[in-house]
Amino acid sequence: MVTLSTATAIMLVRKNLDEAGLNESMMYGDGIEINDNLSLDDIIKKNLPEAINAVHQYAPVSLLEGESYQFKTSGSRPEGETISLSSDRVLTFSPSKDSGFLRLVAFQAADSPIVVTDVLKEASPEGRKQTNKYIRGSFDNPKLVRKQGDMTPPVFKYYTVKGAFNNAASAVATFMFVKEQVYSPSATSYKISRLLRQNIIDWLTGMVMETYSDQRANAFFERAKYYAE
Repeated sequence: MVTLSTATAIMLVRKNLDEAGLNESMMYGDGIEINDNLSLDDIIKKNLPEAINAVHQYAPVSLLEGESYQFKTSGSRPEGETISLSSDRVLTFSPSKDSGFLRLVAFQAADSPIVVTDVLKEASPEGRKQTNKYIRGSFDNPKLVRKQGDMTPPVFKYYTVKGAFNNAASAVATFMFVKEQVYSPSATSYKISRLLRQNIIDWLTGMVMETYSDQRANAFFERAKYYAE
């Protein structure tokens, strides 16, 4: 992942506004106090993490970059971290509460050559199939299911590992995810996926325009949904 500075975000959003032909002196100029008395630059800064999270949440997984997470193999676990391997070789796991999990990027079991990037909903037809041991995912055609419910962090089930392991954590070769970005007044930059920078700037522009009740915000939201792979 790369960093996007708040200064760069301000510059690029202002550039978008200028190119859209908006009259900054009347609508977006410094010194104009609106809403909660924030300047344009302050509004951009406050909305930047939310824009990053929104784009990372819905972008194609092929454009995402993530951070690696290692499950603890022994001793006490971080709060919220769970991992277990059932007798029928189903791996159930959830990262710690302080991991900042936003979205899964990739998962690979230690005994499978397949990297899984698609996550099935537990209640979907394909998700329900995984409860049937005769047709569920296998080590050479694995499936990853996110359990239903508003759980933070989420709980995943992997179908299925092939062999035996000394402990459940050793069954995980790769677990990568995008972290949620949280606003801080002192932050000067945030982490983003490199290929999604323009999408984030366009989404952020839409959020700023929406703050000013500008109906043209939708044009930037739609533009932000175009992903150049």
